[in-house]
Amino acid sequence: MQRKKNIRLLISLVILIAASLVILLGNSGKKDAPVNKDLFLIENLERIDQVVLESPASKTELRFDGVKWRINGRYEADNQMIKVLFATLKQTTPKRLVAAHLQDSLRKEIESNGVKISCYEAGALSKEFRSLGNGAKTETYFSGEDKKVYVVNIPGYRVFIAAIFALPPNEWRNKQVFNFNWQNIKSLEVDLGDSRQSFKGSFNRKMFSIEGIATDTTKLDQFMDALLQLRAETILDSIQSKKYDSLTKQKPLMSIVLQDIANRSYPLQVFPMIKGSDFVIGKVNDETILVNPFALQKIYRKRDYFIAR
Repeated sequence: MQRKKNIRLLISLVILIAASLVILLGNSGKKDAPVNKDLFLIENLERIDQVVLESPASKTELRFDGVKWRINGRYEADNQMIKVLFATLKQTTPKRLVAAHLQDSLRKEIESNGVKISCYEAGALSKEFRSLGNGAKTETYFSGEDKKVYVVNIPGYRVFIAAIFALPPNEWRNKQVFNFNWQNIKSLEVDLGDSRQSFKGSFNRKMFSIEGIATDTTKLDQFMDALLQLRAETILDSIQSKKYDSLTKQKPLMSIVLQDIANRSYPLQVFPMIKGSDFVIGKVNDETILVNPFALQKIYRKRDYFIAR
């Protein structure tokens, strides 16, 4: 009796193994359905003049006014960032559909916490889709008109695409501190907290020089070039800047005021570097910025530095 029972169990096992092999071999010959690589393609991308990035955290409207790209109708955008955005829109393609058992959960997540990207041409919506990154920052998902979720990439590059669309509004801003050129300058005033080493610059007989000294024009040119190229690493929003309120109420290490030919003033205050910090805190008008200390080395110059030898 036991022998017959064992034989029946063995036969059942053989049948199960055979069935499994049939299923395995059958599936091995199947390939995923091809994905439409143009699913998120934006026709006439060069004509897009407005891009809106909207998430639960923030809303950023990038709009071309005919001359410059502007952010939320207020700030000038960083041209390099706009180039990155359009290169990303142009090159990102769907790689594959997300696994079927993850579709529903990811669809809900991308609709609740993702970034909605809306691209317009002359006020008309050209393309709209949503973006979301995974927690490990290794994959980006897009969802479009068909509501399906796709893994996307830029062929040949390992880039966390979702991070670009999720940037807060301030990260899109032009971070050049003094955004004008030599021709617009009327005067310069630098206060280093020491009257003997602070200085003023102005035009004397069509030559820009430091008042009261024979000026080394080569050194002054280098100083002014570094000053006009100075960029903030980050422009802090009102919440972020509160962290540095106590510091920015102290006496600055250096104050610079440029005045243009229309008599408008452009001030910059630089404060002592915080121990353990990678950046120097600065103030431009009422905004707090982070500045690379190596960039500041080129503009932290005393009056004696400019004396012609």
